[in-house]
Amino acid sequence: MELSLILFRIALLCYGLGFLLILIPLLGGGRRAVRITPWLAGAGAIAHTAAMVALSLTLGRCPVETLPEVLSALAWVAVLVYLAAWARYRLEVLHLIILPLVLITMVVSKILPAEIVPLSEGMRPTFLRFHLTSIILGVAALFITFAASLIYVLVDRSLKSKRSPRFSLSLPSLHRSDAIARLSLMWAFPLLTIGIFTGAVVNAAETGTYWSWNSRETLSVIAWVILAIVVVARVGWGWRGRKAAILTILGFAAVLLRMLGIA
Repeated sequence: MELSLILFRIALLCYGLGFLLILIPLLGGGRRAVRITPWLAGAGAIAHTAAMVALSLTLGRCPVETLPEVLSALAWVAVLVYLAAWARYRLEVLHLIILPLVLITMVVSKILPAEIVPLSEGMRPTFLRFHLTSIILGVAALFITFAASLIYVLVDRSLKSKRSPRFSLSLPSLHRSDAIARLSLMWAFPLLTIGIFTGAVVNAAETGTYWSWNSRETLSVIAWVILAIVVVARVGWGWRGRKAAILTILGFAAVLLRMLGIA
């Protein structure tokens, strides 16, 4: 096995572990794990740098001439900038923004061949079930997020118009609706993220490529990006209320279109 491939694997593993640790406090766990994330990202950056150098020596040129190589370089630079920004500003939300983007960029990049995550024939059914379970649980949680967000919009509109809703069902307060939407989103987003990554691995094992760029896969990424913006806005910028609710509804609509196979 080539040295550059081994180093790419180490970098991908470090970035992935760092991302998983940042999810712990989002799901209600302790915050100590977050302190390790920058160190894991730093270790991944070192391995990534070494991989770029090894690949350059193997190819006999600077590894930025093809699109996959450019994507890998982009992920590498993004991590370096992120680490510099973290050292300067200590913004924990950077972990949540940069690491998933770096992981997706590296997975989409074909510079990481399908064997980057070896998957035997016997493991494929188990891995596929894990992928489907993550997606199903994530979308189920997102249903609650959508419902709470829609309720927030309805209640907010009725309060501003000073008119009671025409239906007789009791509605929760704005604060309660927002709290439910936030809690369910913090469960839905990590599960959907795991589902996308595991789906890419299964796809690589079956077709030899992580990403086919068909309309369904692209729509999944668009939905994930919208939800990521909502999570970052809520966690990092303190967004509450109508703006977060509307963005969440748009993200849910994209997920629903993908699940129903309309796009």
